[in-house]
Amino acid sequence: MSYTRRESFLPFTRPVIGQEEIAEIIDSIESGWITTGPKAARFEGELQRYNEVRHCLAMNSATTAQEISLQCLGLRQGDEVLTTSLTWVSTLSTVVLQGGVPVLVDIDPKTLNMDPARLEAAITPRTVGIIPVHLTGLPCPMEAIWKVAERHGLWVVEDAAQAMGARYAGRKIGSDRRSVMTVYSFHPNKNLTTGEGGAIAFHDQALASRIQRLRFHGIERDAWKRQSKEGSLHIDVEEPARKANFMDLQAAIGLHQLKKLDGFNARRGELFRRYFKLFRDMDEFLLPWEGDAVHEHCFHLFIARVLPEKAGLSRDAFVQALKEENIGSGIHYRPAHWHSFYKDFYERHAHALPKKGLPHTDWSGERLLSLPLWPGLTEEDQDQVVEAIRHVLSQARARRQVKV
Repeated sequence: MSYTRRESFLPFTRPVIGQEEIAEIIDSIESGWITTGPKAARFEGELQRYNEVRHCLAMNSATTAQEISLQCLGLRQGDEVLTTSLTWVSTLSTVVLQGGVPVLVDIDPKTLNMDPARLEAAITPRTVGIIPVHLTGLPCPMEAIWKVAERHGLWVVEDAAQAMGARYAGRKIGSDRRSVMTVYSFHPNKNLTTGEGGAIAFHDQALASRIQRLRFHGIERDAWKRQSKEGSLHIDVEEPARKANFMDLQAAIGLHQLKKLDGFNARRGELFRRYFKLFRDMDEFLLPWEGDAVHEHCFHLFIARVLPEKAGLSRDAFVQALKEENIGSGIHYRPAHWHSFYKDFYERHAHALPKKGLPHTDWSGERLLSLPLWPGLTEEDQDQVVEAIRHVLSQARARRQVKV
């Protein structure tokens, strides 16, 4: 069968926004409530119910949500937090911005998530908490992580930016009280989007008023109501804080995205599993783990790791070759400790890296790429992705034969 290059560029992801979201945005504009208002409050209530948590407060980004969570936990200068390097840098940067030190633990190469067997070796008298990252929407082995945290008196904040709708041991991510807080993201490439945005899920009522203050200038609970008929024009700032509130315009999208989320995730799962069938006769890649009955994936990303010795080209060359065939892909992620700032940071905080380094993180970081995956992707799109991959591999094979 002859190969035909795709005519238009196919991105690795794209938000799926329907007429329901658009109509709700228009309704918000016409109502006069475009910033934080009743729809934002309603969206938070729906998030609580969906994620099976007592509280879920939305704000402008997951990065801000994690920063606020660390502020609420009283992270101090020099405090150490165990986490992974195979994540977006904000997981580390929010710790650094509070004066803390992110101590890096290597991954399990099967899952790409933090290896809990390596946690205790990284604990020092300055360790205060653990931030596991549910990379690609695959839950971390939380039972082992919680046990380590309990033995050493550490808090756990779950980075679930990619994992809304996933389940661990039958429960929604964020619903177990053994994690003090869980952070979700609503960025355009996530399974549920609000354009931008994020949220903190938690169970302790004592945290509610503080988080509400910290996301809006230090003003008291439900500050948005001061503009309504029952509100007071007088406000009181209880502590200095950022402006990170979540808008009704964002909630207008989120209210309908949340209704569709389980369907979105199911479709992602169909496409995820279909990739396995399409790759069945190719050994140039290490394919991702699908999860199991305990670790129930929400299929945010399909990450394949290119094996250069078999593919005949590096991951970066492979990504570029796919672009030339009008196929987009992503790199999730370039390990955080490779970035310029963190190279310098870990030279100054050498104890925050294992003595033997992060071999599994480094190996995967050099090879991984995310293939197109979103609910609106068609089987024809997916077939074109794999046909392009076969074509790129064929060209690489031909070049090797010429050299020989």
